[in-house]
Amino acid sequence: MRLLPPIFSARSALPTTPIQPIVDKLWAAQTRYPTLSSAPLAKAQTEAMAAELDALYQSVITSLGAEDARYIQRIYAAVVYSEILARGLLAVAAYPSSRRKQLGLWLLGTSLLSFSKILNNMELGHNVMHGQYDWMQHPYLNSQEFDWDIVCPAPLWQHSHNYLHHTFTNIVGRDHDVGYHLIRVTDEQPWTPSDRHNLLNTIILALGFEWAVAFHDIQISVDEYENDARLVDIMTPKSQALFKKIKRQVAKDYIAIPTLSGLVFGAHSAMMTVSGNVTANIVRNVWTWAVIFCGHFTEQAHIYTHLDDNESRGDWYTRQILGSSNITGRKWFHILTGHLSHQIEHHIYPDMPANHYTRVAPQVQEICKKYSLPYNTGSFGQQLKQVIKRIYYFSKPSTDEWDSYLQTLTVMDKNNETGQAKTSFTVTHGLSKYLPPVVRNALFYIKSPK
Repeated sequence: MRLLPPIFSARSALPTTPIQPIVDKLWAAQTRYPTLSSAPLAKAQTEAMAAELDALYQSVITSLGAEDARYIQRIYAAVVYSEILARGLLAVAAYPSSRRKQLGLWLLGTSLLSFSKILNNMELGHNVMHGQYDWMQHPYLNSQEFDWDIVCPAPLWQHSHNYLHHTFTNIVGRDHDVGYHLIRVTDEQPWTPSDRHNLLNTIILALGFEWAVAFHDIQISVDEYENDARLVDIMTPKSQALFKKIKRQVAKDYIAIPTLSGLVFGAHSAMMTVSGNVTANIVRNVWTWAVIFCGHFTEQAHIYTHLDDNESRGDWYTRQILGSSNITGRKWFHILTGHLSHQIEHHIYPDMPANHYTRVAPQVQEICKKYSLPYNTGSFGQQLKQVIKRIYYFSKPSTDEWDSYLQTLTVMDKNNETGQAKTSFTVTHGLSKYLPPVVRNALFYIKSPK
């Protein structure tokens, strides 16, 4: 466990004296990948900070109006029209006789479709489904009606992300986004031999990130309601909704639209369309993964061991600030990240329209400085490098972690001998036995067994 030096737990009691700069230096020089077991500031400090952050929030919310409505409607229009144009370009990409022109049209169509899917996923879908534009009372640009262009149904994502992740941010065992059940990113996660493949698992996760997000809430719910008599009643509608969305997305991108292109422009056009759709989905997945991991798993992103039973709103703000990282960039970079390049501001104000994060960020940074809290920000390359280093670092066990793993094996062997081994109710027959456990769980519950 990499806890902060003792002075951090007591620093809140220190007055503003010449010792304060020393404390600030300690924050800046603390061990990589810090873990906290308690709030680093006193209640009086966090509540005073909360009052300032709340006032900043209210100043933005009371200013929302027609300009903000036009902004998100323009984003929606950009998503729709760029997708239409992209699909048109992919459909006619096989029409020119020159291979060079075909490739040029395919690259242009695929790039435009990638742009549309990224914008749909980040600035539109993520933010609308956070309720940032519910105040507009728009018929479909609201958190209850909107659904994005990925295989994960909105309600499943809203449970795992809006509720669990934003409530229990970076608390191991409560925030399931810490590693997404696949990547070890803290020593609070027990090391297992599969963690040796952390980097390989990360590549797989990045390439298929929408699929990981889709099945994420299934795994969470199986764990959360494991001993609950309502397990089947909870899991069945979730699994059914998931596979219904998967069928719809797969049919749209890989069957309906390519078939239409093929009927109009020929088989080569259909293949161009399929390959463009596959590539655009992968580009969107990798981009989304990179932005999210850079916002949560940089070198100084703090992990918490548990939730403070007496956590105040100010303590919650502190946890959001310490557990998040920002990325510097220009206007269009921020838009393409869904303004999650301002992850600190997003975690403090998840339901504030994200296009305001850039404006409030300097004030948030000043408040952090006032209360001696680090404000983690850096370039995209810098933050991504730190993420990769962190993933590699936790792929290797320390001596104590290796010994702990061996002890766990001994206990498991004894449980197996006495018949106390845990059983899992999943589909294991036929080809399904080769699927990941979370997929088998979803398949098992889709038929509502009793």
